[in-house]
Amino acid sequence: MIVKPLKKLVLVAENSSKNAVSAGGIILENADSIRESRTGTVLAIGPDVTMVQVGDKILLEWNKGHVVKVDDAQRVMISEDFIVAVL
Repeated sequence: MIVKPLKKLVLVAENSSKNAVSAGGIILENADSIRESRTGTVLAIGPDVTMVQVGDKILLEWNKGHVVKVDDAQRVMISEDFIVAVL
């Protein structure tokens, strides 16, 4: 399925993150990034987006996006305003 974002929306795939493991073997999911933004890769952009391009690695506020399912994979649709930085 092809998804084309509208206006200032950006379709993002989350980059894999490394989970920390405690001394006892407990997996601490995203332990180093609690309350921090995570990274993603831009898959598609709307016509009014000016700051990023398809393929850019970005830092964004995940809690501001809308989760969408595209070809059995979860993606995030987010406004360009919630992109923190281009890496």
